[in-house]
Amino acid sequence: MNAKLLSFLFLGILLALAYHLVLDIAYEHFFPNSLVYITYWYIPLLAVPALILALLAYGLGFFRRAGWADAAALLILFSITVLTVGAPYSCWNGCF
Repeated sequence: MNAKLLSFLFLGILLALAYHLVLDIAYEHFFPNSLVYITYWYIPLLAVPALILALLAYGLGFFRRAGWADAAALLILFSITVLTVGAPYSCWNGCF
């Protein structure tokens, strides 16, 4: 189970960074003046990454039986989601 947790941590970080990179490029290219993304920032920056990471965790075998590994996977999911929010949201508000 430790190998699955490390795999989830590594793949989750890569997936979250790739998601935020693609979202930032799409935002800059298509919607630079849209206030909808700034108003509803929690959907693309919190809800969607958490859902993607939960699907990754389920694909790796977590959340099928209750145990300590599921709690660790939820902690990793929460940590990755919260720690990757800061930069895109502040830049959408005009950091440059």
